Amino acid sequence: MTLRRLARPRRGVTLIEIMISVVILSIVLLGMGRYMVSFSRTVRTAEARTIGVALASSRISEIRSSPNYSGLQTNYGVTEATITGFPGFSRSTTVTHVGGPRPTYTNDYTTVTVVVNGPGLTTPITKTIIVAAP
Repeated sequence: MTLRRLARPRRGVTLIEIMISVVILSIVLLGMGRYMVSFSRTVRTAEARTIGVALASSRISEIRSSPNYSGLQTNYGVTEATITGFPGFSRSTTVTHVGGPRPTYTNDYTTVTVVVNGPGLTTPITKTIIVAAP
């Protein structure tokens, strides 16, 4: 009777398997690194746009709540080179009156355009509203 030796299962990992797994892991980590750089750039841009929209909206809200329709140009038609709490951001408000008082003119309204520039904004944020005469 011949006895056969039973093959024992291998134990451990070979050097080739370790090197292949390190290469695969490196490729995955490099891909994740590129993704994280792109993601952080997108987040910074979105944050700058959010701040810009908030600054434009706050100016529009101020103008809408103003009880002095005839003084909109004088009170709000300015350019702010610096805005407190938002370094690097600037806001320009253009107020254009169209027509004249009734009953002589049928059109009496004011167009208000707010433009916000700031760091991280590739294009300025622009909001325009039309305020009708009371």
